[in-house]
Amino acid sequence: MKSLKNIMIVMLIGMIFLSSIAVYADDNADTGSGDTSNALDGKGFYRGSEYMYKVSVYVGLSDQADKNTSLSSDWKMIGSRPIYVKPSNFSMPSNVFYGIENKVNYQKGSALEPNGDSMVIVDNPPPIPITNGGNINSVKSYFGDTATLNYFIDAFATQKGITRETLVESMTFTIEGETKSYPAEEILPIKVDGQYQNKVPWLIVYEPVIISYLKDRTTILAFTATEYALAQKLGYFNFRGGADGQYISGMTHSDLPNSIFLEESWFGYPVTSALPDNVYWDLDRIIAGGGWGMRLLKANAVNVVENDTEYDYEYRVDTDVITSVRIYASDDITPDNRHESEAAYNNPVKNTATVTISANGYSKSTEVVIPDGGSELVWLKWHTPSVPGDVTIQVNVSGNSAAKIDGTSRSATLIGKVIDLSLSEPPNPTANDRNDHFTLPSIPVKAEKINANWGVYDCNWIPKWVWHPKWEWESDWQKDYYTYHHSGGCRDTDGDGDDDYCPGHRRYRWVDRGEWVDNGHWVDEGHWEYDYTNYNASLTGTMTLEPDEKSPTADGEVMRSGYGVNINVSTFPTTNAPSSHVTNAQNVITYFPEFHYDIYWRLLDAREYGEFAFKENKYSTYNGRVHFTPLWFPDGRYSVHAEIIDTWTPDGMLRINLNDNVTIDGDLYMDWHIGPK
Repeated sequence: MKSLKNIMIVMLIGMIFLSSIAVYADDNADTGSGDTSNALDGKGFYRGSEYMYKVSVYVGLSDQADKNTSLSSDWKMIGSRPIYVKPSNFSMPSNVFYGIENKVNYQKGSALEPNGDSMVIVDNPPPIPITNGGNINSVKSYFGDTATLNYFIDAFATQKGITRETLVESMTFTIEGETKSYPAEEILPIKVDGQYQNKVPWLIVYEPVIISYLKDRTTILAFTATEYALAQKLGYFNFRGGADGQYISGMTHSDLPNSIFLEESWFGYPVTSALPDNVYWDLDRIIAGGGWGMRLLKANAVNVVENDTEYDYEYRVDTDVITSVRIYASDDITPDNRHESEAAYNNPVKNTATVTISANGYSKSTEVVIPDGGSELVWLKWHTPSVPGDVTIQVNVSGNSAAKIDGTSRSATLIGKVIDLSLSEPPNPTANDRNDHFTLPSIPVKAEKINANWGVYDCNWIPKWVWHPKWEWESDWQKDYYTYHHSGGCRDTDGDGDDDYCPGHRRYRWVDRGEWVDNGHWVDEGHWEYDYTNYNASLTGTMTLEPDEKSPTADGEVMRSGYGVNINVSTFPTTNAPSSHVTNAQNVITYFPEFHYDIYWRLLDAREYGEFAFKENKYSTYNGRVHFTPLWFPDGRYSVHAEIIDTWTPDGMLRINLNDNVTIDGDLYMDWHIGPK
């Protein structure tokens, strides 16, 4: 196979115009932090306005297919190859290299090959986080939209030259144990009378794509993070520095893989969390887990969340949060303009920028100084409402015109979605509950963010006094006396033939006997010097799960099913920042194996500083802080998964996952002589 360097392909681009309406549940995407201010260095380059997403759509081959099954054997990708979706604000060049596969297939060993017939459809997908100034919640909202899914299905049908109905009617599915071809209306995600009809699940796999222009000004790549890593690993291109370097590795090796990654392990794919800004990912790490997200529509649309609003942040009710924006400087932002001229030095004018953020009745104005090309997070610490809903967050920048939000605008209106986690508590377990087909699920593997880093610029004037000379002549007029001789009265007195006696008169004239004087002055030709104060925060925690004291036959960590368990979670956030920069850990969510760590959960109760336990259970006779294990739960390990969340910093929310377990041995009927038949 010829290398990418030696193959030029004219791409065939198909365009379908899309729109979006409703959001559905189960997303698997998260994002890191960072900026792209150092992404290009006069070598190769990319534009913040030019981005796409590579999209693959899979359909479950049975009504039992879910995120714990095999994507290779239990799901089928519709269409012949992935498609691309791009915004309408730019046109794709004709000589672009696309990768022919998606991340799933690259991980299975597919080669990186140029793509000559990729379909590019036009819609309004949100900007990619980090590389293009987007945010992960807008991305989740877009790809979680059933209308978006249906448009993609239509595009894949067009790609194959068939209808969307034929696309699925030609396939075989297993539903309620019966394997056969089913009518399209039972497979496609169609809503009838408010209910989705799909009897099998659907999955979107999406990968952010950045279009890069290499330094030869001929080669153009539309690659995912995985494809940039493969191209570097295979020696096709060097995106880093050096004689053959493209100098875009800040994007290819850090920002793009950080932009979107799996929040939890689905289909056996690992969670590969973000690395700090400007820390480069290893190439194999990118290929394994950088730069992709997933969205799942379950069979019969279980847990559909209808929402036609794209939101920028998600918060919990009655919680201290921090909303931050990144401010970029296209020129030096200094305390005043004394550096510009001597006149400005003598009459300085304020040169800072002021960022004002307002939300839910809280407001804060922050003056910033930032060097040319730099950026800084600016934030508001505020408290969310006690009821769920949407909160409008307004951001405005005034003062120095070099300061812009995400490098693009002077104002922004953001939407924060405030949710109530306490509304999904498990139902009361009863003696008649049965689950004969239960299989023990794996403990979920979810992304963590245990460290945060941010900083604040300060600016100080460093004086440098320089003498500016100004030489000027200072006059000193004086009388200069001399004798005026009359030539007619002269005579030779000694006989030598020369006149040596001439009678005359004493006279004077004015002579300037001044001098050059330096009338210069001292000028402060100093400069502004920026200091950057680094702040950090980290989160640790411990969890203990143990049988409830009301379990009469519990022995250490061994207990009968049907009794309750108690939990204690302790968190230990540490930081070198002032309290105005951070919050404490405020919420802990626990998930249980009987619900496959899904659908239902318990929000823990904050007992003391950093200590959490179950809330009092309304089904407990003693109002105990317990969770009751189901009577039918099989013998063996009973593991509870906990997520510590809502430790907020300017660099986002810290979160950590914990697990602990007890052992089930028998059930509570073994402790009693009388019980239901």
